[in-house]
Amino acid sequence: MKVENLELPRVEGEARLELFWKDRLIEDARIRINSMRGIERVLVGRHYMDALVITPRVCGICGHAHLIASVRAIEDALGIKPTEKARLVRNITQSLEVLQNHVKWFYLFMMPDFILLEERLRGLYEPFRGERWHIAINMASKIAKGIALFSGQWPHSSYAIPGGITSEPFVKELTSLRQILLELKHFFLSYVVGMEEAEFVKCLKEGSWQKLNGDAGLFLELCHREGLLTLGSSYDRLISGGGLYAPCGYFMKRVVHGRLKVDQIEELNAPSYSGTKPVRYRGMPFETGPLARQLMSGNLMVKSMHKEFKDSFAVRVLARILEVWSIVEVIELWIERLKEVLQEKSTSLGRFPSKATGIGYGIVEAARGTLIHRLSVRNGTIQDYAIITPSQWNLGPRCENFLGVAEKAMVGLKSKLHAQMVLRSFDLCSVCTTH
Repeated sequence: MKVENLELPRVEGEARLELFWKDRLIEDARIRINSMRGIERVLVGRHYMDALVITPRVCGICGHAHLIASVRAIEDALGIKPTEKARLVRNITQSLEVLQNHVKWFYLFMMPDFILLEERLRGLYEPFRGERWHIAINMASKIAKGIALFSGQWPHSSYAIPGGITSEPFVKELTSLRQILLELKHFFLSYVVGMEEAEFVKCLKEGSWQKLNGDAGLFLELCHREGLLTLGSSYDRLISGGGLYAPCGYFMKRVVHGRLKVDQIEELNAPSYSGTKPVRYRGMPFETGPLARQLMSGNLMVKSMHKEFKDSFAVRVLARILEVWSIVEVIELWIERLKEVLQEKSTSLGRFPSKATGIGYGIVEAARGTLIHRLSVRNGTIQDYAIITPSQWNLGPRCENFLGVAEKAMVGLKSKLHAQMVLRSFDLCSVCTTH
């Protein structure tokens, strides 16, 4: 048996991929992430408010999602509810973080791999030089500025507090955000799908993914040529618990199940080759992320493609691309509602209880999928803090009974480049995958 040990490029943090070959096929794959996060340990013994400053440092990509999960866990433990105004602003900023991530992930992480297959693509997607690479990073930067309109900064914002937010947005901020969303819609229609809005909406309603043009159409054409439409499938079990863009639940055996029970989520011991604990729901591995959300929210284009190719590499990537449009539409609705409650208070609390006691959960949808924070507080001091990240669901290692989700998706492939592309389709992040 031949064994290859690959250092992975374009990764948040550091990770290695071990491929075990037999008869020119990948018989087994292991994702080695041996770094340590340690933030959960740092939090123990501190006041619960410290979590709002420390947890956004878990990741430079999805730090805002960690902030929102953390503040929700504190509110759950203390029995506090945010104002409607704060809830809407948090939804908007959290969703903007997802959007900027989706844009960067597709153009800066996924498409450059295709240059290795077709040299003619270098002018479009080559890092730091490609035309589309520059347009995409400029768009992502504008979206990040949209977050800062409300949170003061991004990344590592800390503007969410128990009961609300520290900022006081006005109509001016909403107008600026609308302009950014207009530019994003123009970017999406012009470059991502390459068609007019009416034509794209018609395709969405028909589920006609084959009619997509632009970079999405080129991506599908390249997948067809490389055989990637059908490759890269895992267990075809999908889960979503944050409830922001899709109902909470899980997809299994082509049926959406509407109930998600937190007490059935379990972390197992990490195997010897990884610093990550496998996470299981009802004893089984599940994939989380845009594919889960788009299937459960009923996106006809994603459902049509999934019916044909299940949870393959191409379906996973296309679901994430299409989620950009659906999230922009949801944000536009939240802006309209926010205009009606702008005069409300930004927080429901006058003073934070310093000696609070309780246990709370914060479950949100990050760009990569469902993120869970759990904390236990006694007399205001954190006794225990646990984080289950989306990357832990998707990239976590094997257990006694199952391979990890991404590990399973690479088994049977014939090319190490295809293996790296399939792995990257889960948006590889080592700092989120470890503990």
